[in-house]
Amino acid sequence: MLGCDCVNDRDLIERCRAGEKEAQRRLFEQTSERIYRLLLRMTGSPEDASDLTQDTYIKGLQRLDQFDGRSAIASWFYRIAVNEALQFRRRRSVETLKLRALAPIRPTEAERPATDLRLDIESALVEISLEDRALLLLRYQEELDYRGIAEVLECAEGTVASRLNRARDRLRELLRKSYA
Repeated sequence: MLGCDCVNDRDLIERCRAGEKEAQRRLFEQTSERIYRLLLRMTGSPEDASDLTQDTYIKGLQRLDQFDGRSAIASWFYRIAVNEALQFRRRRSVETLKLRALAPIRPTEAERPATDLRLDIESALVEISLEDRALLLLRYQEELDYRGIAEVLECAEGTVASRLNRARDRLRELLRKSYA
């Protein structure tokens, strides 16, 4: 669904707008795993990620009439998810969020980190701002290009490029300090 089969997407969106529960379920099933994974990496908590995923879809489906179709529907839900995570952070104290993010996320056997570097990167991601983390996750986990990230964050591609460079620099500096 992250690719664009525009005809099928438009039909599915129209059916969702009409209140068809089956269409809403299908849209959720096609996009929710990636949204949940993004939110899990942003919050560090399976419970919070699950709650935020639900909030994302409730708001997205309620506001589907605002979706203009210029971007993929998945990009639109990414935007809502990132905004939900940022609002979540504002509601919670930074210390509480950091403590939860430091709790290990138990990967499946197939996802187990192959190296200590991956664990170090995971730890460093917790230390950077949520905005920087969102940029890095959208680019490297969700594999969005600059245009896709710009759609999600509602900014220019050049802004994405400069913010992404700064986020990578911050992450690199944290990793450098951890190995010093």
